Amino acid sequence: MAYFIKKLKNSLPKRFLISRTDRIGDFVLSLPVFEALKREHNCHITVLCNNIVIPLLKNNPFIDAVIPAHKDMDQESLLDKIKAGSFDALLVLVNDSFILELLPDLKHIPIRIGPLSKPSVVFHYSHPVIQKRSKSVKNEAEYNLELLKVLQIPVNYSIRPRLYLSEKETQAFLSKYKSHFAGIGKEIKWVALHPGMNDSALNMESDFYSDLLSGLLNQDLFVWLTGGGKTEYQDNENLIKGSSISDEPRVVNSSGLFDLRELAILFSLCSAYIGPSTGPTHIANAVGTPLVSFYPPIKVQSATRWQPYLSKGKIYSPDVACNQKFRCKDEKCRFYYCMDTIKANNVLEKVVSIIKS
Repeated sequence: MAYFIKKLKNSLPKRFLISRTDRIGDFVLSLPVFEALKREHNCHITVLCNNIVIPLLKNNPFIDAVIPAHKDMDQESLLDKIKAGSFDALLVLVNDSFILELLPDLKHIPIRIGPLSKPSVVFHYSHPVIQKRSKSVKNEAEYNLELLKVLQIPVNYSIRPRLYLSEKETQAFLSKYKSHFAGIGKEIKWVALHPGMNDSALNMESDFYSDLLSGLLNQDLFVWLTGGGKTEYQDNENLIKGSSISDEPRVVNSSGLFDLRELAILFSLCSAYIGPSTGPTHIANAVGTPLVSFYPPIKVQSATRWQPYLSKGKIYSPDVACNQKFRCKDEKCRFYYCMDTIKANNVLEKVVSIIKS
């Protein structure tokens, strides 16, 4: 339960700067905040975010402007842009390293709302909120939405993260990559399988993904193996070689092929998505694709905190009595490697049932 040291008593601000400058999945879980605030209070919303995620905001009707952020940018020019926005409210959704460095220079904004995750930030916020997010008893999207209670407006927790794709974009995507669809009949269903991640949580092992890939191909499905960069490309190649149908033309290793916007379009065209606790999993949810995902039982990595918000599909997590809060104890744990308790054939059955339904 959050504790609000002070709530806003006067009229609501008109120009908000909302900050969330961390990773892709974390940012997607912030999207409901923009919609909830805009629907309840028709204010001007500018988003300060990592420049990587900006393509995800295209066509979003609840955002008026974006200020890009990256670690190597000139802080003085960034502050000039913020000052030019004439903001009367700052809403910080999480105290990441980027915003913590910037906070001391944002005191010209009269109303500053943010989580009191570190004692030092109490001097930077006019309206700090005590949340205890490390207890991981809510979804990250709910923690984000909870901060709006400072404004004393109704908070709608039923808003799912959404990306806004146009038909024109989709047709351009299909035209650009039409050579990859050659010979694929309209009756064939597409599945996106995204095995890779950046090690922010435990993942399934490569044998699991190889077995799952073989099963998907045996179901006459077309599989897009997605990922980013050379490492994930090679990992996907190894999965194809390790599957029982290594020469199957119905699997494409598309790692590194698409930009972030195109990846979202691809997921929107798929009948199902499969992947671990990573940004693309949240993107798939934000375009409405039914998904299957895997989360460890470790408290701060758990599905309770980080699963795609209000998703359609199935979230798997090992049914073990894990008492770890922050990280896996590896071989010191008697349940290691607990992710192996999730079986590929069970996941395959679930994916097939999702597609059929």
